[in-house]
Amino acid sequence: MNPAAAQQGEFSDAVNLWLSGDDANGLPALATDARNGDTAAQLILGQVDRDTIPGGYSDFLLGLTREERAQLLRFVNSDGSTVNWLLTLQGTENAALGDALFWYEANLDPIDSASDLQAVDEISKAEWILWRTLNNGFFNLIQALPTDNPELAQVGFMTWITGYFASENRTVSLSSFLADESPEKVPGLLALKRLERVLGLQGNFSVGLNELIEVIRGRGNRLPVTADLVTLDASLTRLGEVDPRVGVVNRMCDICPDSAADYQCKIQTFEIIGGYETLLAVRSPAEAAVSSDAYLASDRAVTSLVNLVRGRAPSDLTRVRSTCLQSLITDGQ
Repeated sequence: MNPAAAQQGEFSDAVNLWLSGDDANGLPALATDARNGDTAAQLILGQVDRDTIPGGYSDFLLGLTREERAQLLRFVNSDGSTVNWLLTLQGTENAALGDALFWYEANLDPIDSASDLQAVDEISKAEWILWRTLNNGFFNLIQALPTDNPELAQVGFMTWITGYFASENRTVSLSSFLADESPEKVPGLLALKRLERVLGLQGNFSVGLNELIEVIRGRGNRLPVTADLVTLDASLTRLGEVDPRVGVVNRMCDICPDSAADYQCKIQTFEIIGGYETLLAVRSPAEAAVSSDAYLASDRAVTSLVNLVRGRAPSDLTRVRSTCLQSLITDGQ
């Protein structure tokens, strides 16, 4: 159990308010709790402050001045200066946690960063760093894991890839992939696709699976005209039952009760946000205080995704093929 969860059996009303997607009331309530010593509130505010520059995709934060934002999200010293909450934990049991969360982006060695985060039970964050390292082509760092950091070789998508190579039939069809109940299978599949040329796996992916990979990579606009959008939409629905991040996309697209089915909503959401890689990092402000499952099941995850879509959507809405996404985007203007 992480230190924040150990401190309090249930989340405070402020944390739950923030998880409901209400920044205007949730963040000030968290600030009050943080000043009163609530570790969960401090960790959330510390990461919101660190990860949202200058105000992220929060309409509430974007409406604040730099000074107002600092007063809301940071610890205020007696002289009026402010410091990120994650750096106020020295001398407490949460010192290593705060340091690991604050400094991992500045660490020039991603594997050390992943190890530091795993040491404080931030497995999802460690997995994200490993996945990004592999996706950027630093195969030599990943290959060193079994000898230098054997425990990191056992997280998430790394385990899925190991299981894939242990199988007698290394060809993955769309039906067999969808039937797999492993929650690591989406990042695992993308990592495997990244290694396609290196390992000579060009013939190991079916046509349907390759089209699904294009979608979750954020390349839905590259699909051939023969692509079956109905099947792809249904495949994403099934993926969301296993992968909670994809589930957030499904829940966002369910907001629009269109009379006609919109088979482009999920497909183009990945396209607008930049693919599944973005979903891996969408939880960051709540990492240490709220479990991955609790955060991704909350309204906050959907709110963050909606704001992300609005922030990255093309200015010309005629380029948005989904009527559902058009309505979500215009509602925020």
